[in-house]
Amino acid sequence: MSRERIINLGSGGKAAPDEYGVDIIAQPGVSVVCNLEGAALPFQSGTLDRVRSQHCLEHLGDLVGVMEEVHRVLKPGGCLDVVVPHFGAIGYWRDPTHKRPFAYGTFDYFVRGRKPVAYTPVEFEYVSQGLRFGSGLRALIGRGIARLSVRSWEKYYRTAFPALELVVTLRKLPT
Repeated sequence: MSRERIINLGSGGKAAPDEYGVDIIAQPGVSVVCNLEGAALPFQSGTLDRVRSQHCLEHLGDLVGVMEEVHRVLKPGGCLDVVVPHFGAIGYWRDPTHKRPFAYGTFDYFVRGRKPVAYTPVEFEYVSQGLRFGSGLRALIGRGIARLSVRSWEKYYRTAFPALELVVTLRKLPT
């Protein structure tokens, strides 16, 4: 049985042993040097089993273009695992290199049956979608409110009871 082909976008030299690290900076642990802004990923179409991205997408201006490239390189049924800071987290606003915020529904624009507007023909389906809170009483309260209604938490309570990250896994659907 062959091993899965997995890339880690924006790995910063911290790719896991089973991943190929992809980053704009050549450094130990980076297998492929690539600028993700406006450039094609240097992989053939339909050849990757999984793409991972942890705290990378918020640094890119063209999310639609990156999602189209990820869709192109994933095998049918391949998955994209994403961790990004939620826009309510102070960590998102503190970093001057962050270009775009992420709300709970940001990836709906790429999910079949949930797209508010069809900016792109590529489609995924949610495997999982969630918020990661810190520890302590405020996190416990925020988690509880979000379980009742993510929309209400995000609209009214996100600053008092902030989530740290949005964690999403998407599966590629055929276009």
